[in-house]
Amino acid sequence: MDHRKIEWLFLILFCLVDIYLLIELWRAPVTLTSSTSSVTTSTSLKAEMKSDNITIPSLSRKGDSGYYLATRSKSNLKEAAKQLSSDLTSSYSDSDKTLYATMKNAISLDRMTVSEFKNNGNYVPHGKLYVYAKNLSSNSSYVYVQKSQYGLVYSSLAQLVINVKNRKITGYYQTYLSDLTSVRELQTTISPWRAVTNLYTTRELPDNSKVMQVKLGYTKLTEVRGSVIFVPTWLVWIENKSSKSSSLKRVNAFNGQLLQNSTLDD
Repeated sequence: MDHRKIEWLFLILFCLVDIYLLIELWRAPVTLTSSTSSVTTSTSLKAEMKSDNITIPSLSRKGDSGYYLATRSKSNLKEAAKQLSSDLTSSYSDSDKTLYATMKNAISLDRMTVSEFKNNGNYVPHGKLYVYAKNLSSNSSYVYVQKSQYGLVYSSLAQLVINVKNRKITGYYQTYLSDLTSVRELQTTISPWRAVTNLYTTRELPDNSKVMQVKLGYTKLTEVRGSVIFVPTWLVWIENKSSKSSSLKRVNAFNGQLLQNSTLDD
């Protein structure tokens, strides 16, 4: 295929992405209200949630900003794996674009912390580009999400999971996106308060619960002709006050809609 045909294919792809995103924006616009009405509604919703034994932290009423992002899930981990320490046994899976690594001799946490291991380029490629995600982690799995120039990406396509057993680092698996690009101009988002109240009014925030954290990040919206589209998302962690079980809800930060799949990606 010659160079001109490739250029035309990319042009067509980005036109299709733009058309899809325009449809999404028009399909579910964020309703704007007057400031007086907004204050009244806010006070009323807060009282209703309190009566339903729902506890929420102090949340900003101001919006943020973000982009629609696109990627074809390109990664350079296959090549990067060849430069890793001989203390590791590693393999790269082309099917799920994941690097799997196992320590030949597990590293004690008394010798090296998980954070130090993650930041050591001899063990983990691009390790310093990942940020610890406490709410996704456990004592045996330390989960890190990829940091991009646009913000944190909460996705199975951009994560690092370090395994620990008996206070020893045994290995990890990792995905990495090297081709994230914005496909539209910077846009404003709804506020974290609006995201939580949208969950409440759509019955996605149950009685007798506590909102533990609300965080802005990028998560998968859809796929268009082989490209994955990411959208700014308010991630809302909720805990049941009785059972102490927790769940994660995702709210599209542009239009306030619930993103149906509760887990990150699949």
